[in-house]
Amino acid sequence: MVTNLNLTRKRGGNNHPIAVKQFILDRLSQVGEDYFSGLHQAYKTALDELATNRRRKFYYHHPTYFSFFKKVQDLITEGLVEFSGREEQSNDRRFIGWATPPTRRFVRLVRR
Repeated sequence: MVTNLNLTRKRGGNNHPIAVKQFILDRLSQVGEDYFSGLHQAYKTALDELATNRRRKFYYHHPTYFSFFKKVQDLITEGLVEFSGREEQSNDRRFIGWATPPTRRFVRLVRR
């Protein structure tokens, strides 16, 4: 796990039971590199598992893709995360038949 990092906290927003920026750093330290949507889906799954384990009646609120994307961009700006240079076209079934499917850009922790 990644610890002892100075993460800047922005004003406002929803305080989730799992800190979004810390989750992104932990996830990237485990898997090496991942794309934005993959990180977002993993975070939503972790929130659902936490709600199930706590036997909550209702699930936790999931952050929107855009707000999650902004958190990753904040980590890039802070110099903790960088683009890995790996890109691939999405193979999601929603994009079957598209002339050019969306491109997945992968990110990783900064190597020092």
